[in-house]
Amino acid sequence: METINQLLSINPNYILIGLLIIFFSMEMAFIRPVNFKGKLNHMLQSFLFQLIAILVGSLLGLMIVTTFDFITENNFGLFNMIEVPFALKVIAGVFIIDFSDYWFHRFDHKVPLFWRFHRVHHSDTAMDASTALRQYPTELIYFSIGELFLCVVFGLDILSMNIFLFLIIPVFYLQHTNMRYPESLDKALGWLFLMPNYHKVHHEQDQFYTDSNYGTLFVIWDRLFGTFRTKPVAEINYGLKEFKGKKKQSFLYLIISPFINIK
Repeated sequence: METINQLLSINPNYILIGLLIIFFSMEMAFIRPVNFKGKLNHMLQSFLFQLIAILVGSLLGLMIVTTFDFITENNFGLFNMIEVPFALKVIAGVFIIDFSDYWFHRFDHKVPLFWRFHRVHHSDTAMDASTALRQYPTELIYFSIGELFLCVVFGLDILSMNIFLFLIIPVFYLQHTNMRYPESLDKALGWLFLMPNYHKVHHEQDQFYTDSNYGTLFVIWDRLFGTFRTKPVAEINYGLKEFKGKKKQSFLYLIISPFINIK
C-alpha cells in the first residue's frame, strides 16, 4: 500500500509532460510523412495551455486538500454512514468521478456558455497526442468543483481521486494520439472503456458525432444514456470549421476565441 501511495503521490504534471514526450516521439517515429517543424509548433500551441493549467491546478490544490480533510475529519458522506469495504469504496469512487465528468462534458456541448470554452479543445484540425493538453483553464475549475462535490456527497477518499487521475492521464494521450491499433481491441475492451477510436469520433466536425462519446474513462455512460456512436477512423474530419487556418490554430487566437462572436 505504501508503494501505491508513493506512486499516486507523484505530481501529475510530471506524468503529463513525460507521457507527452513519449507519445510525441512515437508519433514522429512511426507516422510518415512527418513535418517535424510543423508538428513541434503544433505541440507548442497546445503545451502553452498546459502551463496555464499548472498554475490553475496549484490554486485548486488548497481547495482539494481542504475538501478531503473535511470529509476525513467529519466522516462526512454516504459511504461514511454505512459499512462499505475500503476497496469497494475506492473502486466506486473512480466510477462516481467518471460519471461526474460524463455529465460535465455533456453540459460543455449543450450549454452555449460552456461550449464557447470547450470548443477550444475541439478546434484542433490535426489531432495528435498534444491535443489532450488543449483544454481551456476554466474547464479545469468547474470539472474539479463537480468532482469534489460528489466526493463530499459520497464521502470519497482522496485515493479514489488519485487513482482516477493516475488512470486518466495516459488514457487522455491514447485517446488523442493519431497512431492506429488493432480494431479487435475495441471489441475486447470497448464494452467498458472509452477506446481511443471512440473518442476520435467525438472530434469529428459533424455535430451528430461531436455530440457523442462524452465518457472520460468508461463508455458505459454513453451506452446507457444513448450518446454512443461509431464511425470509421479513416473517414473522420477533425476540428471545427470556424477554426480553419493557421492563424486560428495559434495559442493567442484560441485563448481569446471564447470572447469572439464566432459560431
